[in-house]
Amino acid sequence: MKKLSKIFLLIALAAALAGCGRPNRGGNTAVEGKDTVKTEQIKPLINVYIENSGSMDGYVKGNTEFKGAIRDLLVMLKYHYDESNIKIFFINSDVHPTATDIDLTTFAQVINVHWRTGNRSNTNLNHIFKMILDKTDKRTVSLLFSDCIYSIKGTDTDGLLSSEKSLTKDAFQSKWKTDSIPLATIIMKMKSKFDGTYYPYTGSGTSFSVKKELPYYICIVGNNNIMHDFNKTMELKKGKIEGFENKYILSPSKSTDIYWSVLQTSFNQGRFKPDRTKSGADYIHGIEDVNLTRGVNQLSFAIAVDFSEIQEENDYIVNPANYAVTTDNFTVTEIAPIDKSKIKPNDWNRIGKNNPTHVIILEAKSKAASSLSLALQKQTPQWVMESNTEDDTSPEKLGSKTFGLKYWVGGITEAFQKIYPHDKNHFECSISIK
Repeated sequence: MKKLSKIFLLIALAAALAGCGRPNRGGNTAVEGKDTVKTEQIKPLINVYIENSGSMDGYVKGNTEFKGAIRDLLVMLKYHYDESNIKIFFINSDVHPTATDIDLTTFAQVINVHWRTGNRSNTNLNHIFKMILDKTDKRTVSLLFSDCIYSIKGTDTDGLLSSEKSLTKDAFQSKWKTDSIPLATIIMKMKSKFDGTYYPYTGSGTSFSVKKELPYYICIVGNNNIMHDFNKTMELKKGKIEGFENKYILSPSKSTDIYWSVLQTSFNQGRFKPDRTKSGADYIHGIEDVNLTRGVNQLSFAIAVDFSEIQEENDYIVNPANYAVTTDNFTVTEIAPIDKSKIKPNDWNRIGKNNPTHVIILEAKSKAASSLSLALQKQTPQWVMESNTEDDTSPEKLGSKTFGLKYWVGGITEAFQKIYPHDKNHFECSISIK
């Protein structure tokens, strides 16, 4: 009995020692051979850069929307990501880290205490872009708060701005070529009270005082795989970030497999049947036996599309100017978020389980109707041109616009077009009409 007890004791001791050798630290596990290996989801590093050059002083005088946006974003970042992975920097002619024990939730309230950090007398937007891109790797998301105004010297405004645009394009292209990171960029137009000195492109000798709302920008850059989730997780929209106005997203498409279907009876003028050779139980990709009923002069029909994975603002998606139709015989007349109450039961039974988000209505220009292709294009949103000026030499000429905006946005856009030459559309479909 004593010998048997010793055997059981040795077995128990061996089991205990084996348990000590493989502590359970939580997390997901994956089996690799005979060993259990822990795998963890790597959370991104978030670097927040705040330009604090002299031209930015007016945004931090008093209780401004600029401070409110910093507060809102830092609070959201703290909630969604590990606080230890969030770093704040001031940026001017160089990058200056803030204290490691900074309180994210109260930083915006005390920003003036830290504001005069570094050489603030002269900054260059392309140098700022390059410094940030150099510190952005495949795990990093970088956010820049800046007025994003090019500094030029000379009277050839268009030529000098075009030169700066080329440098912006080169900075983004070089980053991709060097690191092969599938970059994505979010450009957010913001507005804030400004009380300070404005420096026009003609130099400090022609500066003037401004006390009104002015635009500034938040540029976010990172690995597309991270940025796709970042944009869905973070609520980068009106009502969530103080002073938010517009957003422009440049990113390579993650998937071209987007659900769509013609609606057989909802929103239609005229009658048709599904082309069975191009349709299934839950979609219609072709129609035939088209009939124009009495009083109907041209065919009109709708398609339902799932745009849930498209990284664009709803304002962009519902703007017909952002769509291209391959035939001159059809035009896009309306795009709207889907409303189940307006979809007829037979259509909803077909499309419902695929959760489409929008309805697009197409109308023929004549009684003749031919097959067509439709695309939601990737193009610069209208607000960029509307917010641009090339003369900021007086408060009246400046208005609520940004000097040279279309150039640096154009530089980034052209870089993405060069890096992803075949990624021209968010969505494409071909509709057969017999």
